[in-house]
Amino acid sequence: MFYNKMIFSIIIHPMGIYSYTIDELKESEKFLKSIQWDLSPKAFIAPGHSEHKTEHGEAEKAILRYMLYVDLLDNKPTVMIMKIRGGSSATAGCIEDVPEDLLKEALSCKAEECASGMYPLTDKLMDWLKKELGIS
Repeated sequence: MFYNKMIFSIIIHPMGIYSYTIDELKESEKFLKSIQWDLSPKAFIAPGHSEHKTEHGEAEKAILRYMLYVDLLDNKPTVMIMKIRGGSSATAGCIEDVPEDLLKEALSCKAEECASGMYPLTDKLMDWLKKELGIS
């Protein structure tokens, strides 16, 4: 997903989803720079989400972005990674060792903020992830 050297340390979750450690994700500068922190599940499923605009206001279909959100995986709250390029998207994996209390808090979002079983990151969870990933 990110770099070939990471493939050998990836753990495959029983559901067939790649599971990444924070340390593995920190090694991929491309991944870290491509996280779209302001993209929520609700905005993601809204019409026109794939028309990401450049700083000049032009639609850019080829830009690679990642959205982080919380979902239930084997009935356990988990931070998921959604890979988005243009109009297509796919689950790229999940993040291991996220504090359970932060994950459970994300599940208690207001119904209108959640979309299709995807829960947005709370501010606390986002702050924790940024700190752990070394993003200021």
